[in-house]
Amino acid sequence: MKHTKKNYFIYLMLIYFALVSSCKKDRNELLDKKSTIYIGSNDKNFYALNGLTGKLIWKYEGQAGFVYSNATHHEGTVYVGGIDNFVYAFDATNGRIKWKKNIANGAGDGIESDVVYANGSVYVGTNDDYMYALNANTGDVKWKFLTQGNISASPVIANNVVYFGSSDGNLYALEAASGKLKWQFDTFGVINQSDPVLINDVIYIGNRSGNLYAVNTSGELIWKYSTNGISLEKSSPTVSNGVVYVGGGYNSSFENKGALYAVDAKTGKLVWEKLKNSGITSSPFIANGKLYITDDDGKIHAIDAKTGESVWEKEILPNSASPTVADGVVYVGGGGTRHIYAFDAATGNEKWRFNVPNGLSTSKPLVVTLPK
Repeated sequence: MKHTKKNYFIYLMLIYFALVSSCKKDRNELLDKKSTIYIGSNDKNFYALNGLTGKLIWKYEGQAGFVYSNATHHEGTVYVGGIDNFVYAFDATNGRIKWKKNIANGAGDGIESDVVYANGSVYVGTNDDYMYALNANTGDVKWKFLTQGNISASPVIANNVVYFGSSDGNLYALEAASGKLKWQFDTFGVINQSDPVLINDVIYIGNRSGNLYAVNTSGELIWKYSTNGISLEKSSPTVSNGVVYVGGGYNSSFENKGALYAVDAKTGKLVWEKLKNSGITSSPFIANGKLYITDDDGKIHAIDAKTGESVWEKEILPNSASPTVADGVVYVGGGGTRHIYAFDAATGNEKWRFNVPNGLSTSKPLVVTLPK
């Protein structure tokens, strides 16, 4: 067949319309979904932002900050704890309060634990030393369990058991239905905001003494890894491809800064150590083979999870804010710059920023994508 200019023009037009059709399909798929970012700040506000644009959807102004308790979502309800001692249940779409419950008994230090949903209940720790189970629809108390220290770490629920750490140094396992103690494991160090992670019937948790523990679901030690006194109390471990990742903050005298540690999940042996002498008081997030974390030197890092090598970094002054990744975007608070950021997860290019004029610190963003 002879390739005339006319045929070549038709060929180019067919390619053009195919590309337009593909782009239109992708755009329609995006328009069919609504991504919302839920994030708290110490400016007393809890925010819902448009995930694509960063525009404000709604906000709730409370009596105290929402900076420590990371929000959770279940079937149109967003749950979060406040420093004002209340647990809140918000309508995810418009911010209407479905219920709120004061459970911290006027302790003044409020709620730092996440409010975690499971099987019709929400579970949350308080700074007056209790773990609570509340009715997820009403906020009514089902049971409460007293420890000997404040509970700022968040619970994990699996197989009808609630696992959590307390500042009294113990990892607890309670019956989810009744709150009855099944067992407790002494880590001999304060467990602050290091949430336990449960993978393949093994619980991983860090403490102030600088130990990362692997404990089975019967409460028996499998192994522990020591950072030689660098606290792991403010970083929640995450596990990916047989490796546990956790951040190290400082030693007891605050003279030495920690690093990002990658530890073999089966043996407890160090795989690699990066961002040395950075001081990490945030939690890592793994997505598509990359690890995202902030440090106390003021940066957010994207790191190859396998090798620990840097992919990109940005200075945002996070003030211990932990990142979240969804749909190829990294969301993170930069309290030192008074912004909440969205970055391209692959390149680090900024997509948008939302100004929080009085917000020095923020919680970890919750990303919820729902059909419009």
